[in-house]
Amino acid sequence: MKSKMVVPKKNRAQAMVEFAIALPILLMLLYGILEAGRLLFLYSTIVTASRQAVRYGSATGVGTGGVPRYQDCAGIRAAANRADFLNSFDDSDIVITYDDGPGTAGTDPSTDPPTVPPWRDICDGDGTVDTDVTPSTANTTRINVTIRGDFFPIVPKLVPFIERSVANNDPIKGASARTILVSISIAVTAPPQTWEPSTPTYTFTPTNTPTNTPTKTPTQTPSFTPVFTNTPSPTPTRTLTPTITFTPTITRTPTTIPSPTLSLTPTMCPLHGPISVSGNSMIMTINNTTASPLTINNIIVFWNHDKGHATGDDKTLKLNSVTLGSQIWSGTSDGPNQTITPSGATTIPIGTSTIIFTFNQSYDNLDTTERILIHLFSPGCSFIQAP
Repeated sequence: MKSKMVVPKKNRAQAMVEFAIALPILLMLLYGILEAGRLLFLYSTIVTASRQAVRYGSATGVGTGGVPRYQDCAGIRAAANRADFLNSFDDSDIVITYDDGPGTAGTDPSTDPPTVPPWRDICDGDGTVDTDVTPSTANTTRINVTIRGDFFPIVPKLVPFIERSVANNDPIKGASARTILVSISIAVTAPPQTWEPSTPTYTFTPTNTPTNTPTKTPTQTPSFTPVFTNTPSPTPTRTLTPTITFTPTITRTPTTIPSPTLSLTPTMCPLHGPISVSGNSMIMTINNTTASPLTINNIIVFWNHDKGHATGDDKTLKLNSVTLGSQIWSGTSDGPNQTITPSGATTIPIGTSTIIFTFNQSYDNLDTTERILIHLFSPGCSFIQAP
């Protein structure tokens, strides 16, 4: 005897109960995906905004405030705000500071002028520009932009997403830094000191061509001989005399025009001696072999600033003055280099002269970093470089 298996069918009420149990789990999963995506987007926005801000502040040129871009506080903040699509931070959340690299001393952004590490300065001023920001001419100053943003969950108690905000002292942070380049030396190879151009000169040589001149040859005319008749009357004989005419010969004489010869005189640059030290001074001689004095634009000097002095605990050397015939600069520079712009019109005289750099202590150790670069206004010889 066969028996049939009866499979009970699901009713609609059972399906609705199962859907009601699964729906909250699906909604929470969907909400978690949306919140995770929003959190990742806010983080990416804040990091990108800090990068755009330091890129604007480190670029060369004049900013929106009529000052260099590294002093244009409003322009730097505007560059960051252009990348903020969800309004995740305000201007007060953007901190603009300057330092001399990781681990260097500087200032606390709460004080100006700086007093506490790790910042050197902070871009505040009147809120738009800060003319007190002065990067180092040695290209060691960095601009740092730190942005703090907020993340608030849409339903904070439904899914355990932690609030990230400035109010809770746990914001989303994005920090970027770039070096500000304000002084770059470009070395150019000087042209050869001797050069003798040669220009070929074309000379025209005339050639005499003979001219054949025809000569007229006279032709003889026959004479009539009288015939005697019975009448003895003499008849005279008429004789014709030929005329000879000479034709003159024309001879042309060519004219030679000389061609000018172009001579170029090369420009000679001054010569210099080696860099040497004596006592507190670093010295270099200059021999101006040109026919006139050469006007100086500026001078860039490098020296062993941290180990140049041999005795005592303080081995640093600070540049105090520069002399070329007379003193052309004075001050205090810690190094390792200094760009010197003479206060007045300074020239390199004709003949031999000496440029002297005076320091606060005796210069005892040369370490091959010593270098002198003199930029000139004279055309044809734009600089003197040693070594």
